[in-house]
Amino acid sequence: MGRGAADYLKQCEEDRREMFAFGNAEGRRQRMEQAGRDTQEAYERHERFEHNWAGEKDAEECLKKCEQTRRDSFAYRNTVGRVQRLELTERESKEKHLKHEMYETKW
Repeated sequence: MGRGAADYLKQCEEDRREMFAFGNAEGRRQRMEQAGRDTQEAYERHERFEHNWAGEKDAEECLKKCEQTRRDSFAYRNTVGRVQRLELTERESKEKHLKHEMYETKW
C-alpha cells in the first residue's frame, strides 16, 4: 500500500473519530436540553395542578358558604314563622276572650 493510501486511511480514521466525538457531544447537548424541557414541563404541570387545586378548594368553600347561608335563611324563616304563629294565636285568644266578655256583658 502506498503512502497516499495510508494517509487517506489515516485521515478517514481521524474523520471518523471526530464524527463520533461530535455525535457524542451533540447527543449530550440534546439530552441536556431535553432534561431541561422535561424539568420545565414537570414544573408547569405542578403549577397547573396547584392552580386547579386552589380553584377547586375555592369552589368548595363557596359551596359551603352558600349552604351555610341557605341553612341560616331556613333557620331565620322558621323563627319568624314561629313568632308569627305565636302572635296570631295570642291575637285570636284575645279576640275570643273579648267576644266572650262582650257576650257576658250583653246578658
